[in-house]
Amino acid sequence: MSRFVLSYAGPFMALLLVVLGLTGNLFSSDPLIIAGQCAGLALIVWARIAFGRQKFNISARPADGPLLRKGPYRVIRHPMYAGASLLLIVTVIGHLNMFTAAMGILVLIIIPWRIHIEEELLKSTYADYAGYASKTKRLIPFLY
Repeated sequence: MSRFVLSYAGPFMALLLVVLGLTGNLFSSDPLIIAGQCAGLALIVWARIAFGRQKFNISARPADGPLLRKGPYRVIRHPMYAGASLLLIVTVIGHLNMFTAAMGILVLIIIPWRIHIEEELLKSTYADYAGYASKTKRLIPFLY
């Protein structure tokens, strides 16, 4: 099952956004929901930009290159997951129904699971990952 999460969690979350959009459960007219969604997307984009020309993998497998410590990676280890989580949480709040709640719960189970798998791979790839992890939080700056 870990191999499944490792390989398919990223594409599943992207597909979920498409499904939420197609079912009318993604976009909102509420300014607070829109602000939360924009903040989540901005964090995802900022994290992606931090990679620069360094190879980026949608899978949890570490890409070639040095351990990132710039941009949002200075404060949190998994800013793309943090952005996706924020985007999803505010979307579910903005369109609360059984479908969105189920999808939200599923993704909020998958993300920590995938983070755990990814961190094991990062520890085995980067000798200094433990030191970096001791100075940064996983998803929420200064908290978790």
